[in-house]
Amino acid sequence: MIDVRFATALQLMLGLTLARSVCAEPVSSTRLAEGVGSHPTFVRRLLVPLIETGLVTSSMGRAGGLALGRASEEITLCDIYDAVMGEKELWSPRSDYPHQCLVSSNFSAFFGNLAAEVDTHVRAALACQTLADSFAMLGKLDQERVSATMGI
Repeated sequence: MIDVRFATALQLMLGLTLARSVCAEPVSSTRLAEGVGSHPTFVRRLLVPLIETGLVTSSMGRAGGLALGRASEEITLCDIYDAVMGEKELWSPRSDYPHQCLVSSNFSAFFGNLAAEVDTHVRAALACQTLADSFAMLGKLDQERVSATMGI
């Protein structure tokens, strides 16, 4: 099963970045859920670790809502990943098979090492990109999309 927590959390954080850029913050969790096409309960669950780690702030009341907890230049994609994924490994090995041969007797250790290496590379790649970098890339992609639709 594919885990969509990080992708959805990143989309939420980019939505809050957009809100900040147009001075429309704070944003309600219901509005964020609409923006990512997800159930509000799922979005609220994702917001809990983002708030607990200070990546998002939450305020109550009529003018309340959610906003970035820090400048987007100070938030790496790894910060978001770590907040929502915690200690969960990117890949988990199976262990429910009989150990009968070279492969089955050693696969858990082999796969554990492979998964740890992949996880290290993923986290390093995410640590090199900020939320601001990602938002800027979305702007470039949008310009390319608009130019392509206009035949420019």
